[in-house]
Amino acid sequence: MVGKVLHTLLLLATAAILVGCAVYPAVQVAGHAMTGYDAAVLVDDYLPRKNIEGGEQCALDLDRMLERRLRERLRLKCRQPVAAHVIDANAYLVGPVRNRAQADHAIRTAATVQGLKTITCKFYHAPTTDQTLEGATLHEELLSRLKETGWLESVDLRVETVGTNAVFIGKTEDYRQKTQALAIASEVNGLTEVVDYISVREPLPGEQRHGDKLAAR
Repeated sequence: MVGKVLHTLLLLATAAILVGCAVYPAVQVAGHAMTGYDAAVLVDDYLPRKNIEGGEQCALDLDRMLERRLRERLRLKCRQPVAAHVIDANAYLVGPVRNRAQADHAIRTAATVQGLKTITCKFYHAPTTDQTLEGATLHEELLSRLKETGWLESVDLRVETVGTNAVFIGKTEDYRQKTQALAIASEVNGLTEVVDYISVREPLPGEQRHGDKLAAR
């Protein structure tokens, strides 16, 4: 009898551990996985526990909710400003940090937001005043060139600049849009680095890609 009780308790403990691990988002820093922050995830009482269904609009609403919660938490708990975006429940953190401790703190803070699938970070050393001013000019030029294309305004494409580094975050309808956005960035003189965190929308049921375009079957 005692053996059965111990066996049952062991099974329950194992299940609890597995369930607990399931809510932890994967953490990536500059594209490399890190698992050391899983234990820092806390229960978030502000987000609903139920899955949200209902198609693309519900997914967008979920992204907005997660993004708002993420930005609020970073603003309250992080001294150094960090930009935060959420695409398909995947979080992206971009910004300047003074040291690794600040980067770690931002990641731990983001990991407390329940509902995020992954956290991808791109942090840079805090730029100088001259680099910040130059970056602001480059940012405006880049946005202006992207706007000139016209059709890029219809996609969810965001640009963050830290000093003279540009980070693209978003989701395009096809690879042609993604390629053109990155090509425009490559033509902006003065950018030190262009980081690509642009995903491409998956075809809907009944659609297939012909080259870079989607067509109904």
